[in-house]
Amino acid sequence: MIIVTGEVRFGDGELERLRGALAGNVEASRQEDGCERYAYSIDLMDPNLLRISEAWRDQDALDAHSKKIPELMAPLAGATIEMMSVKAWRAEFLQTVIGE
Repeated sequence: MIIVTGEVRFGDGELERLRGALAGNVEASRQEDGCERYAYSIDLMDPNLLRISEAWRDQDALDAHSKKIPELMAPLAGATIEMMSVKAWRAEFLQTVIGE
């Protein structure tokens, strides 16, 4: 499994303006072959910080998704983006910490 995490800091008000486009990105990505999890969330302490959380079955699935990044970024053209960092790791299940 490949785990992807990231953060994007937007200018004031940009996340609200882009909410529909970002929701569309999540919906489309979740339909891709090999997508195990794909989510964006807004930090409770920082309303301009978008957190990214993804899980992909394997490298091939992530590579296929990566080819769609220009399409996913297109709705963000013109947005004020102050910082962006997205990284991927190979992962394996270790243990359940809470719950089932």
